[in-house]
Amino acid sequence: MSKPRTRTSKTLRWIEICLLLAGLAGVGIWGWSRVHLAVSEMWANHELNRQIARRPAIAPGPAVPHWVPLPDGALIGRLEIPALNMQLPVREGAGRKTLDVGLGHIRGTAMPGQPGNVGIAGHRDTVFRGLRNIKKDDVIQLQTTLGTYDYQVESTRIVKPTDVAVLRPDGKPEITLVTCYPFYYVGSAPDRFIVKARQINAQTVAQADPPPTAQLPAVAPKSAPAKTAPPKPKTLVAKASHPKPSNTPKNTAIRKVAFWVPAGDSREVVPGIRLGVSRTDFPARRASLWIHVSPEQYAISLREQPAHHAVYFHGHDDGKQRELMITQVNPHSVSGYLAQYPSRRPRVRYASTRY
Repeated sequence: MSKPRTRTSKTLRWIEICLLLAGLAGVGIWGWSRVHLAVSEMWANHELNRQIARRPAIAPGPAVPHWVPLPDGALIGRLEIPALNMQLPVREGAGRKTLDVGLGHIRGTAMPGQPGNVGIAGHRDTVFRGLRNIKKDDVIQLQTTLGTYDYQVESTRIVKPTDVAVLRPDGKPEITLVTCYPFYYVGSAPDRFIVKARQINAQTVAQADPPPTAQLPAVAPKSAPAKTAPPKPKTLVAKASHPKPSNTPKNTAIRKVAFWVPAGDSREVVPGIRLGVSRTDFPARRASLWIHVSPEQYAISLREQPAHHAVYFHGHDDGKQRELMITQVNPHSVSGYLAQYPSRRPRVRYASTRY
């Protein structure tokens, strides 16, 4: 009677070992996919920041960006949803390899900034897991090397995978986010969760033609630059006043230099003028900045500076007046331009303050 029991015990032990190994293998695969996704997102954000920093000045207007044909997996931009604390890279194509490392632009839909419907797909069990909490009027921002575009959520819906009508353009610039549904479904999900958002602003730098329509993909579940400390001002720190001098003559030779500065970082916009970003308030389109001017060695503190409100300051040595304009406040960065007038301007008075 003891031999059958011994055989049964050995069989059960082997079954336990096999199940343990299978569990460890599953955990290992899951862990590797998470690490791979995190590394891919980190690299994509670093590369996109580098490309945006090198793009020309952006300004509001109806200009349509010109996109050249891109291969699958090519980096397009970054999608941010501040209400969900979501910041994800977007690549071309909605194939499995692309969606395993982020979001994918659905081929055949409009490219960012072009007339029509921009389709973006992502996995429900990784990058788009938080999409289930999105609400009406939430802001979606799409940053690309050719411009930055804001959208406001209008509706969410659940459709079948064959319902391609959600990707058709309706004459107005919009974005459609697509993922599988239900979010916690085990296996291949039967439905698609759709978020529709309308464009509310556009800042671009180039021109192009509208694209054709596309088909709804099957989004099935899968089986930051180094920061430098801002320089400390040696003398008076001032808060700039904003009214433009009334006796400033018109001049077509004004020099403008575009800038892009991440939050918590600083950049030398032009020789002798360094701009730093302390914090950003994306919903209010405001940012707290500081400007360090050398060789005069003084600084200007700008707290809660709104976008599209010019700040004027001057250099004591050359007497030339400068204009700082924020054109875009993003959740993690600020962009705009610095203009310098070629001739001497009346000085603008500042109200003395301290950091």
